[in-house]
Amino acid sequence: MTPFFIGIAGGSGSGKTAVAKELKKYFKEKASVFHIDNYQRFKERLPEIYGMKNWDHPRSINWQRLIKDLVSLKNGKKIIIRSRDQKKLKGLKEKVLTPTKFIIIEGYLLFYNPSTRNLLDFRVYLNAGDRVRIRRRTKFKNSEYIQRILLPMHYKYIEPTKKFADLILNTEKYSSRECCKQIIQRIIKKLTF
Repeated sequence: MTPFFIGIAGGSGSGKTAVAKELKKYFKEKASVFHIDNYQRFKERLPEIYGMKNWDHPRSINWQRLIKDLVSLKNGKKIIIRSRDQKKLKGLKEKVLTPTKFIIIEGYLLFYNPSTRNLLDFRVYLNAGDRVRIRRRTKFKNSEYIQRILLPMHYKYIEPTKKFADLILNTEKYSSRECCKQIIQRIIKKLTF
């Protein structure tokens, strides 16, 4: 079985994780969720700007490991994901991910790299205004970081990638559940043609 990759991208706080969870609820054991946050580099390898670690630059992602793992999943092979507590940035854990019929891959820079983008069978970009996204943001709420790094990086590297989406959804207008319904309708159409 070759897994069907559903990619969900969008800025920080756009609702990627919430929509991924809704999709997982719908597909149940036929799906698994994959977060590219697990491929962020550790502090010492992150680019810096204004004396702060830049978690929102494309160089903050270990693309080589991410692509290798996605290709393995696509080929039906298990992978080991190393994750850490995203709020404390500590506590490395390992988890085995076995391919399922649907793999929901979510991440802010998911569409940035052509190699990851081309592995996706269906691409969704979640859109929301800056104020809403910042209010929803769950980690690192430093206002200087948000203004000097997060927002400029969003407009330079993330927002332009929405042109690669098969579906763009406004998460200010639609709930996670409503987004999920629209995504499923489009996937069903794609799989039946």
